[in-house]
Amino acid sequence: MISIPVSAASHSRFVSVSRWLCIVGYLIAAAVFVTSAISGHNQAQAILKDAVTVQAPVKLDRIEESRRKGRTTLKYHFSYTFEANGVPYKGEFMTAEDSAGQYLEEDAQVQVAYARANPANFERADRLQGMQGLGAVLGRLCVALGMLAILAFVVHLLLTRKLIVPREPALPAA
Repeated sequence: MISIPVSAASHSRFVSVSRWLCIVGYLIAAAVFVTSAISGHNQAQAILKDAVTVQAPVKLDRIEESRRKGRTTLKYHFSYTFEANGVPYKGEFMTAEDSAGQYLEEDAQVQVAYARANPANFERADRLQGMQGLGAVLGRLCVALGMLAILAFVVHLLLTRKLIVPREPALPAA
């Protein structure tokens, strides 16, 4: 890894700046995570309090292949359509290869729930169940925020101890 030696005073200032940048970055990312989790929970609550469920046929749109470190992973992109009050709606979702089997079967269907008052507010029923319970959402959020804190700390350490390092004092001439 590249190391950039700087004076001790500059390194001290950089450590302080890095600390603050990592804290601010963590807080911004945490705010995005919290907002997303609460928004998903609120959407699930809005749909499920006045829900209508329908079975919608699933169609495979495409398979996305990615290679990383010699491993190939496949992501399956599916779509489904349903009709509510005479208006067609289309939804999409993606799943990993190990979870795609049930949607690849002949005449595969997915259960969709939509709000009776606003059919445009819909989601797959299995996703709504995961977002419905506030305890489960907060549990996943705590785990995500903990992992994010560890990541911010590791980034700070890499910046201040590996990338920008204090210059070694010069040895006296012999």
